Amino acid sequence: MCVVLAVVLAVVGFRALAAARRVARVRVPARELSSTWVGPGTFVDVEYPDPHGRPLRTQIFVWLVRAPGVPYTFDGSVWVDPTDPTDVTPRRQGRTTRATLTLVVAAIAAAGALGTGLASLVVRLGESFPG
Repeated sequence: MCVVLAVVLAVVGFRALAAARRVARVRVPARELSSTWVGPGTFVDVEYPDPHGRPLRTQIFVWLVRAPGVPYTFDGSVWVDPTDPTDVTPRRQGRTTRATLTLVVAAIAAAGALGTGLASLVVRLGESFPG
């Protein structure tokens, strides 16, 4: 059962990750209105222009990640899907948090399946010894 769950979650997670990365986004300047720090990152209220130049406002979450190419804080710009100006993220690749979480759960399920399988082999081996 864990193997099936792991495979299904992995397929769902990889598809969601690919879909998030397929969205062609454009970088636009944004102005920080306010920010609220929470453990793993910061909620930032930003104002940015829509394709017609009118200001839009939204709240984004900026993860505190130290990795190449990932800004550690809000850098004064946001990435917007031109077909849906309300789809705004602080990074180019888009919304990948749910997909990543799904892949982590898939890995945990796969590890559980492997551990259960190894434990059953050990029990069978132990039962095969004469009494």
